[in-house]
Amino acid sequence: MNKTTMSKLPLILIAEDDEDDQMLMKSAFKDNQIDCLLEFMADGERLMEYLKANDTRPSLILLDLNMPKVDGKTALKAIKNSAEYRHIPTMIISTSSSEAEVRKVYDLGAAAYLVKPASYDDLIELVKHLTSFFFDTATLSKT
Repeated sequence: MNKTTMSKLPLILIAEDDEDDQMLMKSAFKDNQIDCLLEFMADGERLMEYLKANDTRPSLILLDLNMPKVDGKTALKAIKNSAEYRHIPTMIISTSSSEAEVRKVYDLGAAAYLVKPASYDDLIELVKHLTSFFFDTATLSKT
């Protein structure tokens, strides 16, 4: 892929501190043959630093709920309180299905709350449906 082609691909930022989960996510995107750029950060602090340091805006942001330094809720709040980033669809992906957590992140402006699937096959399906909706059905802001 050349640089021009890469710049036209959707960028997905994923804040996930577990390296095994990062590897599984990469594989699920690859197995679905989704043309996009994936960037992983180990925590919300690095995600916010990435956003501030780069002109390229992501098409989607996925945040793990429980991360060191800056957790998913804190990063989500910062994103949704920023005029520059609030338009970016930002979702929480977590092992927790706590109603209190779900309600809190929707109150903070999450586009969705996704429970991490228990199996790899279910993760492949989640990634397929998520990207199909956001890249094929929804209209996303380009800036």
